[in-house]
Amino acid sequence: MDELLVCKHSALASCAGALVSALEQRGHDWADVRAGSKLADPRTMAEGARVPQEHLRFLWKRSAELTRDEGFPLVAAGFLRPQTLHALGFSLLAASSLHEVCETYQRHFHVVSTAAAIDIHRTPRTYEIKSVCHPLVNVEGFELFLGFIVPLFASLTRERVTPLRVCLRRTLNSRAVIERYNTFFGVRVEFGAEENLVVFDRAVMSAPLGSGNTSVRAAMETIIGQYLTEVGSGEFRTMVRAQILSQLQSGAVSEDAVSRGLNMSTSTLARRLRGEGLNFRELLQETQKSLALQYLQDARLSISEIGFRLGFEDLSSLSRSFRRWTGLSPREWRRRHVRDGAMTALAA
Repeated sequence: MDELLVCKHSALASCAGALVSALEQRGHDWADVRAGSKLADPRTMAEGARVPQEHLRFLWKRSAELTRDEGFPLVAAGFLRPQTLHALGFSLLAASSLHEVCETYQRHFHVVSTAAAIDIHRTPRTYEIKSVCHPLVNVEGFELFLGFIVPLFASLTRERVTPLRVCLRRTLNSRAVIERYNTFFGVRVEFGAEENLVVFDRAVMSAPLGSGNTSVRAAMETIIGQYLTEVGSGEFRTMVRAQILSQLQSGAVSEDAVSRGLNMSTSTLARRLRGEGLNFRELLQETQKSLALQYLQDARLSISEIGFRLGFEDLSSLSRSFRRWTGLSPREWRRRHVRDGAMTALAA
């Protein structure tokens, strides 16, 4: 990653490249876009390269100046593909439900930008996704995210997924652009809102997808963790989680082993995790729970094999922990949440 740019806040260069490609389609070459600055074209950078968040702000500013199109975020979203998002994109494609797509995006949003995040809130009937961003992030960024994720949902489900509600902070002046947004999302968009928010039907988000693949997801989790460790995600827990995932492949995980993997003492590890409001045991169990829920959707994995993959010494240890997390045994959870015939069928 020789061309990797690491700064306090950074974004994936390929995402910035989507803006540049959209501008090029509108007739603006890179010389026009950079406007005499010394910025490098993000499309020419190495795979996984990053650009400072300030560069992304500059590109949004130039997009507004050159196109005078308030709907440009939706145009740029058309140039985003799952493979644009490094290993994160392939993990999204292997998700077992739209909820898992969003949960994965939320957990690893730092792949896209270290200055942004999404918050998920579920009610009995609704599934809400809210933008949580550093002031450095343009409000258009959430619109770019929605312009990518809604078509992705349609691709995974093979039918249109219409939000129940879309709220955007920007106030638009063009009636034509407002109608473009309404048509794109299939619902009347609320502009000038207090926060960027999208709401879906929870039942739709929870429905199983036939394309789910737990083996691919597990492999991508490891690659994502390694990538974030290399570039510095701005979140220490990501580095620790990557070590946990790596060590789970060879057996049980210990705080001491993870500390050694990160070249630090256990006291330093504990202190840095405390700075993010958690401890090693909590992070380990959070990771084990997330993986357990994935593995239980794979009909080819026995409960005992899942326990081994998660680093438990025996089946009873897994059962006790899983019951504490969910109130059910692994076998009961699998029977209740994975319908007959809907178990993930993995390619051999």
